[in-house]
Amino acid sequence: MRKIGFQNIGLILGIIIALSLIFLLLSIEITSQPQFCGFCHVMKPYVRSWQTSTHKGVACVECHIPPGITSEFKKKFEALSMVTKYITGTYGTNPWTEIEDSSCLRCHEKRLLQGKEIFKGVLFNHTPHLLELRRGEQLKCTSCHSQIVQGSHISVTTFTCFICHFKNQELGKGTSRCTLCHEIPERVITKAGVNFDHSEVKRLGMDCIHCHKDVVRGEGEVFKERCLTCHNEPKRLEKFNDREFLHRIHVTEHKVECINCHREIEHRVGEIVNRVNTKCEVCHQQGHSLQKELYMGIGGIGVNPQPDFMYLAGTRCEGCHFLPPKEGGETMEASEISCMKCHGYRFKKIFIQWKEGIEKRISEIKKEYEKYKDLIDIEKRDNILHNIHLIEKGKGIHNIRYSTNLLIHSYWILSNELEKKKIKAENPFLKEIPFESRCLNCHLGIEIKDFEGESFSHRVHIIQKGINCESCHPKHNGEPMERKLILGKSGCSNCHHREKRECENCHKDYLKVSFEGKEFDHSLHVKEMELSCNKCHNFEESKGMTLSRSVCSECH
Repeated sequence: MRKIGFQNIGLILGIIIALSLIFLLLSIEITSQPQFCGFCHVMKPYVRSWQTSTHKGVACVECHIPPGITSEFKKKFEALSMVTKYITGTYGTNPWTEIEDSSCLRCHEKRLLQGKEIFKGVLFNHTPHLLELRRGEQLKCTSCHSQIVQGSHISVTTFTCFICHFKNQELGKGTSRCTLCHEIPERVITKAGVNFDHSEVKRLGMDCIHCHKDVVRGEGEVFKERCLTCHNEPKRLEKFNDREFLHRIHVTEHKVECINCHREIEHRVGEIVNRVNTKCEVCHQQGHSLQKELYMGIGGIGVNPQPDFMYLAGTRCEGCHFLPPKEGGETMEASEISCMKCHGYRFKKIFIQWKEGIEKRISEIKKEYEKYKDLIDIEKRDNILHNIHLIEKGKGIHNIRYSTNLLIHSYWILSNELEKKKIKAENPFLKEIPFESRCLNCHLGIEIKDFEGESFSHRVHIIQKGINCESCHPKHNGEPMERKLILGKSGCSNCHHREKRECENCHKDYLKVSFEGKEFDHSLHVKEMELSCNKCHNFEESKGMTLSRSVCSECH
């Protein structure tokens, strides 16, 4: 009997052990299923984000348990502890875990050899970030891939990139160099109706910062109070200033989100309202308000807000004012060199045209105002003076379109007041252009030009006749043109020789000309013989202006 009893005990123990092993194996298998992870309600948001992620085909344990049998048992023990806490109600509502690099590299080891790839338009290379120290720190996969935002499972946390690249770095230098992440675009970008060819950036050696100065916001500071959210032991808090120790523990050995300690650094195109703010304004709140208003396209009377194109593109004051102050001066200077630096040498001419054009218009409106000011209503007079003051003190070159429109509107006020007194004001320099044209975004201040030795008036053709720019000039997007005119001087005949008009208005230097290699003297024919021009020259629809050689034979 005693012998049978021992056999039964052995059998029972064997069955218990076998059942325990089966239970253990089943438990390991069941607890390895993603469905089990979602059993606890605090885990459901994480499971839902996993179900919609790129890792939805990978079981939770493949990432959360590192390779190796010891890791398997260690994690199962941790999981058992979590289940116990859940059943007993002693669990926390913010579960925390760490993913080892070895788990990621089971699938993504080849990623280290793939070189650069594009992420949200940014060049990125995994190899140096994982195999080399980055600013003295050894990063992990989860330094950049984490789950700060609910619903986004183990995705790239760009906040980490910004902390590493921009904290304590001068913009455009060191780890904050634009071309570390961004390639210089080779395409034409349209901003506020103006085309800008970004390939010019490389050709002319432009500095990105002159247009993209405000792309980084925040300093990434760390406040000691944040340590208290996790720690309360004095010995740990004493380590606050030990940067190397803190980063080794929180970044290399463990996974603590940067945002838990650092204030956020943002990297994006800034709000347009702040684009004219400069470092000077940290201390100096006044001094350039008129220039700022003009640049922003505000402050004038009678014209809707019209920001300058450079303002809309994000160019701050330092983008143009980078030349050293004049002797005895304090402020950085700007000149045609500022335009040429980014837009090429041909913009020197445009800058000069703008400057001379706006100065001419200011001179004309002041002259008209002084002539008729006693006939103008006081309120209207103040409006005109306000606009003139804004443009003179704010420097019209800061916003050539807005300044021109303000002066044209001021002249319109003056004209209307004079009409009430039966006086007609006629100043062609201050007339409104009768059509919209992209050409006028750049080409202002070209009222009178020299053309093939003749004085040519754009003002007459555009303002008085309403002839569109494209009638004579080919369209272009800011690039240099091989041909600046669709037609040459002979093409003027299509308009100017259709009706009878005085030839001398255009042909002032006509007396002695070269014709077929010989000098020809018109004075003998026109002054002495008193022949009219159309005696020899005729206009034909198909050929334009022609010479009737048969007339020559009458005398010669």
